[in-house]
Amino acid sequence: MSEKEFATGGCLCGKINYSINSEPLFMGQCHCDDCRKTTGTGHVSNAFFPKDSISITGTAATHDIVTDSGSTLTRSFCSDCGSRLFSKNSANEAVMGVTAGTFDNSDWFAPQFIVYNKNKPKWDCMDENVPTFEAMPPAK
Repeated sequence: MSEKEFATGGCLCGKINYSINSEPLFMGQCHCDDCRKTTGTGHVSNAFFPKDSISITGTAATHDIVTDSGSTLTRSFCSDCGSRLFSKNSANEAVMGVTAGTFDNSDWFAPQFIVYNKNKPKWDCMDENVPTFEAMPPAK
């Protein structure tokens, strides 16, 4: 890779790995029912990058859902170990989400917003200084 590597990561079993050569465009957390169920906890934490800055080795399985706005959200995961790795939305195919827990080092991760706060379980304590939205805010 000719550009400097920003982050690396992969799934639990090592079948799928990735490297990223740009800083994130934005970072956030989501408490929607779908994200909670795919993570098995109270929220998902994602960093979003230009899709062309991510190099992936291995092939992930996918699952599509239709979002509140009508776009299609595709989640990618390892079919062997089940690690949730990536997401992309048909509303903006140039951006890809990467699940923060799959980074080899995620010390730099700092959510800039929390969405679907109305679905947040009482036991899932979040940083009160991070701006929250009860649902998905309208696109700008």
